[in-house]
Amino acid sequence: MKLKFIPIIMFVSSAYLYGQVTPTDTIKAPENAAMNAEIQNKTYVLKDIVVDGVKKYSPAQIFRFTGLSKGEVVDIPGQKISNAIKKLWETNSFSVVEVYVESVEGDNVVLKFKLEDLKELGEVKFDGKGIGKSKNEKLAKDNGLKPGTKITENLVSSLKTNVPKEYVKKGFADAKITIEDKVNAKDPGLVDWTINIQKGKRIKIDHIDFDGNEQISDKKLRKKAFKNTKQKRFSIGGILNPSKFIEEKYIEDKESLLNYYNSLGYRDATIIDDSVVRNEKNNFDINVKLSEGKQYYVGNISFTGNTAFSTDYLEQKLGYKSGDIYDAVGFNKKVGEDGGKEDDSDIKSLYMNSGYLFSNVVPVEKSVKGDSIDLEIRINEGEKAMWNKVTWSGNTTTHDHVVLRSLRTKPGDLFSKSNIKRTYYDLGSMQFFDPQQIGQDIQPNQADNTVDVHWKLVEKGSSQVQLQAGYGGSSFIGTLGLTFNNFSLKNFLKFKDFKPVPQGDGQTLSIQAQAGQNFQNYGISFTEPWLFGTRPTALSVGVNQSYVNYTVTNAPNQKLKIFSANAGLNRLLSWPDDYFSLYTGVQFQKYTFDNYPFQFGDTAVNNGSATNFNFNIGLSRNSAGIDPIFPTSGSNIETSIKFTPPYSLFNKKDYSALSPEEKYKTLEFFKVKFKSETFNEIFGKLVLRTTAEMGFMDGYNSELGAPPFERFYVGGTAINGGRFDGRELIPLRGYDDASSYGGQNGTVEDVTPLGGGTIYNRFAMELRYPISLNQTAKIYALTFAEGGNVWNKFSAYNPFQLKRSIGVGIRVYMGAFGLIGFDFAYGFDKANASSTEVAGNNRHFLLNQSL
Repeated sequence: MKLKFIPIIMFVSSAYLYGQVTPTDTIKAPENAAMNAEIQNKTYVLKDIVVDGVKKYSPAQIFRFTGLSKGEVVDIPGQKISNAIKKLWETNSFSVVEVYVESVEGDNVVLKFKLEDLKELGEVKFDGKGIGKSKNEKLAKDNGLKPGTKITENLVSSLKTNVPKEYVKKGFADAKITIEDKVNAKDPGLVDWTINIQKGKRIKIDHIDFDGNEQISDKKLRKKAFKNTKQKRFSIGGILNPSKFIEEKYIEDKESLLNYYNSLGYRDATIIDDSVVRNEKNNFDINVKLSEGKQYYVGNISFTGNTAFSTDYLEQKLGYKSGDIYDAVGFNKKVGEDGGKEDDSDIKSLYMNSGYLFSNVVPVEKSVKGDSIDLEIRINEGEKAMWNKVTWSGNTTTHDHVVLRSLRTKPGDLFSKSNIKRTYYDLGSMQFFDPQQIGQDIQPNQADNTVDVHWKLVEKGSSQVQLQAGYGGSSFIGTLGLTFNNFSLKNFLKFKDFKPVPQGDGQTLSIQAQAGQNFQNYGISFTEPWLFGTRPTALSVGVNQSYVNYTVTNAPNQKLKIFSANAGLNRLLSWPDDYFSLYTGVQFQKYTFDNYPFQFGDTAVNNGSATNFNFNIGLSRNSAGIDPIFPTSGSNIETSIKFTPPYSLFNKKDYSALSPEEKYKTLEFFKVKFKSETFNEIFGKLVLRTTAEMGFMDGYNSELGAPPFERFYVGGTAINGGRFDGRELIPLRGYDDASSYGGQNGTVEDVTPLGGGTIYNRFAMELRYPISLNQTAKIYALTFAEGGNVWNKFSAYNPFQLKRSIGVGIRVYMGAFGLIGFDFAYGFDKANASSTEVAGNNRHFLLNQSL
């Protein structure tokens, strides 16, 4: 018997590849041909296959794809042939797969595979409002639309889902795409796509209504629970949380609604039904039907299984007592069952920070009596776990010992969850690694109560060509320097390690030159962050030389020379916690001036010299992180005192009889400062930074008071404007730089708005939003409101007498050049007593300055 070209399996829909049909669904005869009964449900020996329709693959390759082999036994129809079809589809190379019986001779069969190659993409263009070149490139990249990509139903389906999704998230609920294709002009085997995006109109939510809520108003439910799904309204909150419907967020908000009820003691609250419909305006109306149930209270609370911590201590840690409203959400967080508290204040974190990694802390509702619920917290402490293998990778420049000393997850130490978080902070704050890419792989080994961890690091450029620029004193101020943040002093003479200098030991070497219209400044500094190698103790030393030379018409030039040297130790403390550090330092300055007037009250000092030998003590707590360029949580708090010896108390001089040159030949004063800044994520990626700072200074002797040096000057971006009289510059955007105030002689009044004084305040609020936080460039936008002022004595001090401003800006951080910024600010008040108009609009340019 010999039969030819009998179709047994026709076109197999590509839907099979994506799990929509099964192989048996595809085995059928075409409508215009009947299955030959003589070959059905019989077993044959596969003699060969023939291939028709494809050009890319040879018959031998197709044979390998099918998984079939000559001489094997096959059933017609049968599983082997179905599997062959499946394997051909899984190659993702064909748009048509048809199988026929080419011929039958006795028990031998020849199969014919008729295939069509999948089309491949040529050029792809997205067309729609607001879609430019960069958006085109992003959409093509995000959706994997490279030239040569196979055109499959899955590709088309995912495009029709994923591309509109981006617009749906922005409120365009009816967004869709259509695909136009045409043969590529250069290669007929390729298909060009034009993807038309029709985003439609922005669809808002007109109403969100609740039924069945007798105890809590609709307004409160919308505010407290529906944080991502907002009805249309006009308010600042409406701008920050625009009205739009996103199904995933709506589902989250429904869960948040029940959690809110649970937090108020309504543990039985349920959503009976909900609806999302389009109204006559084509906007959304949402209705949620609720059953609140009754409110419950905490009954008796008991603990079982706790031996490491006393019941009294755990009750204190828990914070709930009998009679409290039964806040199921808050209760579970304090226990730690639902992930615990971010600040590690829950019971589960208490155990995990004490080594009990494998502990279980489970709250159980033991009994319900009326509206009271008795609760039992069952604890299985287990054994303490220790760190075993601690490894890291990715430090291509930084030496291993620098990484190791920053790890708080060291072999043999007890496991602690807080040490994982702190290691993130320490590695990120080193500024040698990209904080956004620090990762860890933790492997618990419960069999022997150990934990392995591997830290994944990505080096970033740590050395900088330092450029700093700005305007002050009606002149351009520029700084050029080299800062090597990962310097290695011990390898300085090993020229083979120069890249361009020896690196890897975490030290900092900075060489700086600064120049303006009338001055020059040169400095060099060095910092060793681990002086003794056991606990972070940073030694910093530096020297600086400045020259000022003002040309005065028909008078001798005004000259000032300052030499400065300093040394200090900054030691990380362990109490009250190890975010605290203590700085102690000493500074020596020598001022030499010739026809350079310093003014204090009615007394002028024009010629001579002055020596400033002072001590510095500072206590700080720095926990802002994890990225030092864009912190999202934590705070930085610092208080310091700078003081000279009280020479006048023991040298027995009569200062009332001394000349100004003699009075201030050796400076004496004390200066106290405080600064605090906090970072909080408000919602999403929006971060609020709040800043408060103040300072005051005075002398030990009423005849001397505070010297004309070291005073506070408020205004601008605190760029040095050629004033090297020891003044301290405090930023206040919206006003000119403080270096331009007070004249060359630094004259001050009792109240000296934006001049120089002995007391200052500054407060600021800044909203930051990241545009990009990748390693190449970190970019964020900001808006701010701030106020500040300076006074000359306590009798005139008024913390509410502030110079106010608002503005917007942008910051760009690039590893090689540091932080670049530009701000537009508006000052609402007069700059000083002699001003006739408010400060108004001001522009500020910043390079490597922190405000």
